[in-house]
Formats: sequence, structure tokens, C-alpha cells
Amino acid sequence: MSYMQLFDKEVMEETFNTNQLINLLLDKETYPILSTKLLLNKRDILFHENQIHDYIYIVESGLFSNWKKEQVIGFTKQNEFIGIDSILGNETSFFTVQALTKSKVWRFAKEDVMRKLVSTQEGVFYLYNEMKANNEYLIQRNVYQMTETKKRIVANMIQLAKRYGEEDAQHLILPKTLTKKIIANYLNITMTTMYYICKKLIQEGFLEPISHQLVMNKAVIQEDKMLAGLLK
Repeated sequence: MSYMQLFDKEVMEETFNTNQLINLLLDKETYPILSTKLLLNKRDILFHENQIHDYIYIVESGLFSNWKKEQVIGFTKQNEFIGIDSILGNETSFFTVQALTKSKVWRFAKEDVMRKLVSTQEGVFYLYNEMKANNEYLIQRNVYQMTETKKRIVANMIQLAKRYGEEDAQHLILPKTLTKKIIANYLNITMTTMYYICKKLIQEGFLEPISHQLVMNKAVIQEDKMLAGLLK
């Protein structure tokens, strides 16, 4: 890669994205490092907040919640990293990571990951892009924290469904594990408020009348210019 290409946003994002970093760490041809596959059950904890841990993880399947002082502050899904935000050997974890479903992860020693990245001339750019992607998601989320409660719930449900759920031509579908209770905790609102607003959203046609899962109607979302932008 030429020096000037390192200043091209599209080249950087294509060459040093999360998938490329995963491929690099799992590659056994160039500077192979030890990896261990772990199977986790629902509610298993990978590590606790404010504790030093020795590993970085790649999620092969499943979904995890990230907790800080009993509040959910984020989630991690398939083909995403856990622990890369505290990659230094003596750095404590900012949050507790818990499996929301049966999950599989690849585990790598922090020291091995750092050595492999340093062994490549452009290793630092993988970390840069990973941190940049996480920051962009947090910034987008915080934009809607200043809006009124109903709009905040709706915007965050759309974001969560786009990132962690499924969709078809008519619907955005949140994973069953992302319940009203978990989303209320994530948004720091009461369960009473969450249930009341969800009831109104069903009446307005935004949510389908399904008790066990949150399913959103795209046609209703597209009626609001701000919310429609989240579908892209």
C-alpha cells in the first residue's frame, strides 16, 4: 500500500476493517498466534469491570451485553471484538461482559495480539479503525439521548435492530434476547415508562402486537424523516 493511500478513507476502511483484523489474527501462515475456542451458556460472564484480564475475544456466534454498575451500556455480536478497548496488559476493563445467548468465541492473549500487530508494518491501523467504528456508533447513539423519551426509545430500537437484529421488506426485528427490560435498562428509563410507550407504539402501528418480541413496521418509520434516515 502506498503512503498516500493511508490518507484515503475508503481504502482505510476496506483494508483495515474488523473482518480484515479477524482474518489477520486467525491466519496461521504469517506470525501464527495461539487461539482457543470457548463455548458459553446464557448468563456466563467473560470478565468483570474494573479487573485486569489477559485476553481479547472474537465473537463467532451469539450476543453479549456490556454492563457498567448494573446498567447496560452496549452489546457485542458475531464478528465483533470483546476486550480490544482495554488491550494493554495492565489495563482494567471498563465494563462487565455477559452472554445473552449460547455463544462461541475465539480467545487470544492480549500480548500475542499486540505482538502480531506490531510485527506488521500497518498493524496500528487495524486498532485505529476498530476504535473509530466504536466511537462512531456511540456518537450516533448519543445524538438521540437528548430527544424526548418516546423518540429516544424509537430511535434506539431502530438502531439496535439494524445492528443486532433482522429485517425483511416490511419489518425490523429485534432479537428476542433484547427484551423491553434490557432496552429500558440500556436507555436508563423505568420499566413502567417502557411498557407504557410500547403500548402506545402498538396502537400507532409502529410496533406489531407481538408479546414475545419487538417487531417494528418500516412503513410507519418511513413517515418520519429523521427516523427514516436510520433505515439506511
